[in-house]
Amino acid sequence: MELKIGGKVEKVNRKELNYADLVENYLSRNQPVVFTGLTDDWRACKDWVSDDGKPNLRFFSAHFGGSRVQVADCATREFTDQKRLEMSVSEFIDRWLTDSSSDEQSLLYLKDWHFSKEYPNYVAYNTPIIFLDDWLNLYLDKYHMHNDPESNQERNEISCSDYRFVYMGAKGTWTPLHADVFRSFSWSANVYGRKKWYFLSPSQHHLVYDRYMKSSVYDIFGDVWKSKYPGFEKFRRSGWSALRNPMKSSLFPVDGIIKFIIWRIQYQ
Repeated sequence: MELKIGGKVEKVNRKELNYADLVENYLSRNQPVVFTGLTDDWRACKDWVSDDGKPNLRFFSAHFGGSRVQVADCATREFTDQKRLEMSVSEFIDRWLTDSSSDEQSLLYLKDWHFSKEYPNYVAYNTPIIFLDDWLNLYLDKYHMHNDPESNQERNEISCSDYRFVYMGAKGTWTPLHADVFRSFSWSANVYGRKKWYFLSPSQHHLVYDRYMKSSVYDIFGDVWKSKYPGFEKFRRSGWSALRNPMKSSLFPVDGIIKFIIWRIQYQ
């Protein structure tokens, strides 16, 4: 049975919104929103996209190729998540380019790259003023990752932690159903490509969990074990209160995705 998608996400010009409006209309109501005009002057939008409009993947290899990153194999499940691999950025780019020229793609998705903390002198973007109230990263910014990204230095958990991520993936890469870290507010920007999002209403979240409320459905479009997730069939029949992002630049994946994810903790 095909999932029914309902609702819509409002699109707002950033220049027409102040912080008080953001809090009143979206944060306090826990409503997603699409902003336009946030990335026009970002360095990432110039360096990371070629003149022909395609992702400048070789730029990453040349300038950040030695960084070690986590990569999800979207075609292989491992417990409740996708199988994770570790490789250098150069290796990831080589795999992407090789796969794009062949009939079979491995669907590798670079995730959770602490780019801003690893390369603090490369200012890839400027945080929009309405997102500057960021208590979590304000604390974590006091801890330095390492001086030389090319060296293998021992890292502890806190010194590697911030919640500013870069994600990269070719067409067809995806993420299983999940809730964001700490259940926090977050903002995301596509530097290149398009991405489809599905948002689940909090009133329906119990329908995608097992009877013990410990694990959620892995793939909402795949086969779901009815005896383990008894509420999901009801969910299919009644239709999703999911929201499909109407912003053209983030509706459907094309050649690939390069995006920032910045997680934020807000006061209640």
